[in-house]
Amino acid sequence: MPSDEDVFWMRRALRLTNRVKTHPSPGVGAVVVKAGKLISEGWTYSTPKVHAEAMALRLAGERARGATLYTTLEPCSHWQRPDGSERTPCTHHCTQAGIVRVVAATLDSNPQVSGEGFAQLEAAGVALTVGVCEEQAKEAHRAFLKHQRTGMPYVTHKAAMTLDGKLAASHAAPLAITSEPARRAVHRLRAKSDAVIVGVGTVLADDPELTVRLVRGTSPTPVIFDSMLRTPQSAKLNRPGTLILTCQQATASQGWDAELITLPADESGRVSVAVALAVLAERGLLDVLLESGGALAAAFHAALAVDRCLFFLAPKLIGGAHAPTPLDGPGLPTLIALESLRVRRYGPDIALEGKLLR
Repeated sequence: MPSDEDVFWMRRALRLTNRVKTHPSPGVGAVVVKAGKLISEGWTYSTPKVHAEAMALRLAGERARGATLYTTLEPCSHWQRPDGSERTPCTHHCTQAGIVRVVAATLDSNPQVSGEGFAQLEAAGVALTVGVCEEQAKEAHRAFLKHQRTGMPYVTHKAAMTLDGKLAASHAAPLAITSEPARRAVHRLRAKSDAVIVGVGTVLADDPELTVRLVRGTSPTPVIFDSMLRTPQSAKLNRPGTLILTCQQATASQGWDAELITLPADESGRVSVAVALAVLAERGLLDVLLESGGALAAAFHAALAVDRCLFFLAPKLIGGAHAPTPLDGPGLPTLIALESLRVRRYGPDIALEGKLLR
């Protein structure tokens, strides 16, 4: 069992994870501790690229000699970036700084590291403790770890609905179903996501912006699934930075500000979910938020592409046999179970979150 002190400092390091968007790199947190006192702390930056361990050790300076480094992921060990440029690994920073002990939450599944970081530290005489708060660290780095394991992004299906399971009324203009506290929670989720996905039906019905507005943060990359290219060029999402995934050929000279990506159709004639997610992963968009209507969401679930569901339920009723629901269409081929269920309250609304049981 880890000591109470190790758990205390690792929890502090975990609070430093994902402070900024760093994908495809993991948003690691690190703290340097000596004689039971905090010396420095750091977190991963992407521009300029600085790893959490390197930041914490630079801030510690000479005070790092004889200290312990707590990090939420195995320190990197490779001297070369994927593009071939040189870099200094965090294992080297540790040994040069005089760190005598490293406490890491979990293994880095990147094949360039994957145990090599630990091996280098042990070879240099650094004491090593691994597995402190491991499950919390795996959750913090879930998108990175899934991508390393499968090459695909981590997908959260978010929906806001009435107590009778309706996303909107079938006979009226769009309604604000959830309360402002719940909407702020959604915007915080957007601010942490690399991309947010909708279908062309949502674009035609709501003309959304998909930006972060109610909290501080960076807006995610908007992605539209639009097999037949029905998105109007007047849509708010037809702007630089938006990706429109389609099965139709189009050229930039046709007046699009968004980037059109032509992909092969699946057996139903629509954009293939698996192919589309692979394209997003290649672009470093690893933490993906699915905010689509029920038809596209059902396609994602049928493709076993969803990792987590986050459903907001408002104490309201709409009714209507044809009102949209979170999963529309003919139904899924099999029952999908969720585990690790969490329940939270946002004003009058309730949020249910669970991971899909595979």
